[in-house]
Amino acid sequence: MISLCSYNCGMHDNGPGPPAALMERLSFLLKHASALLEHAIEPGLARLGISGREFAVLTLIDSEGPASQQRLAGRIGVDRTTMVALIDALEEKRLVSRRRDPSDRRAYVLEATPAGRKTLRDALKAVKLGEQQALASLASTESAALKQALQRLVQAQPPATPVRRQLPRSPR
Repeated sequence: MISLCSYNCGMHDNGPGPPAALMERLSFLLKHASALLEHAIEPGLARLGISGREFAVLTLIDSEGPASQQRLAGRIGVDRTTMVALIDALEEKRLVSRRRDPSDRRAYVLEATPAGRKTLRDALKAVKLGEQQALASLASTESAALKQALQRLVQAQPPATPVRRQLPRSPR
């Protein structure tokens, strides 16, 4: 779960609400909106035994049909190693099946199992409820406008390339 501590640890010690200077920063607002959503959604997913990333994989497999691990990794913007771990976990939970791609023996094709489809249906309900809870302070028109603005922002970006973070080098 994302901690709200990145920007605001101790922030309420000196006054009510977030500091006005930070409320002007889009990065601060998006990070906290993301944390708010995750905080509202993750418990529902956890009750179903899946994570947010596993939910994303199940959603893509369901909406786009059987797909290769490589294609899914590119679609959700994770590296190959992370995708293998996600698929291993989903396969262990019997939510996806993995079989060799008949057209490329080096690749695997992933499909949701019946249990995976049921879990996804339940997860979609949990996510919808969590989103409604997180956005409860907004009018429905404001929620819709926020979603549309974020969709335009994300769709305007080039396809995501997974970024491997390098650890800082220690001084010699």
